[in-house]
Amino acid sequence: MSLATGRTLTPAPSARAALVTALAAVDGITAHASAPDNPVAFDAFPRWALSDFHRGRLGLVASHEYDVLVILPAGYEPDTVTQGDSLLDTIARALWDVADVGNADPIQLTFGNTSPMPALRIRVVPRVTP
Repeated sequence: MSLATGRTLTPAPSARAALVTALAAVDGITAHASAPDNPVAFDAFPRWALSDFHRGRLGLVASHEYDVLVILPAGYEPDTVTQGDSLLDTIARALWDVADVGNADPIQLTFGNTSPMPALRIRVVPRVTP
């Protein structure tokens, strides 16, 4: 809640929705609002990373950062690398319309008791105001 206005500020739902919409526009990507129950290659979803209370813009409490995660196919490493290379710029460009794209790196994601899955992690700051 904003102390100055008494109204509730909810940047996260609109920011998440904007990121999911941008991801859904990328051919071959299945966009989710959060991690899917049974993730597979080419699933993508935003994960809240942190909120910076020192960089807040006028009227907002904080600047919210998200990691956009894109699961890559596992198995033969050259195929994983090729898919990651081809998707990175395409996804970053789609996100650019709704967020400031910071950096990206390859990671391994683990869901429950499953084997690690290769993925792209792209750090973004959505340009959405409540």
